[in-house]
Amino acid sequence: MNSRRSTPALLAFALALLPSAAFAGEVLADCVELGNDREIVRPGGQQFLLRDGTNHYRVSLLRSCDSLSIASRIDISTDDQANRLCPADTRIRTDRDTCRVASVETMTAEEFAKRKKRAAR
Repeated sequence: MNSRRSTPALLAFALALLPSAAFAGEVLADCVELGNDREIVRPGGQQFLLRDGTNHYRVSLLRSCDSLSIASRIDISTDDQANRLCPADTRIRTDRDTCRVASVETMTAEEFAKRKKRAAR
């Protein structure tokens, strides 16, 4: 009898974990055109988080991009097309460096907010 009662509770607990698990997200398959409503969170030199309107991404770089954390301006382009983010051949240009993107994953708004808060500490 107890196992029947615990099954719905276990299911509810598992469903509550889904937003956290959603960070793994999907690898970006196609290019996206970025708009003007953008926010970049820089938790480290090898990745950054990007909010573009209502879409959220984790962008990983091929190698560390030290100027990313202190750059006053960050430009994203692919094949010389500004504001274009692709799973391959995208470049991130800062005041001092040009860094190459290794991969792009989607993420939920909740995960973006949680990681943004963590990066601000």
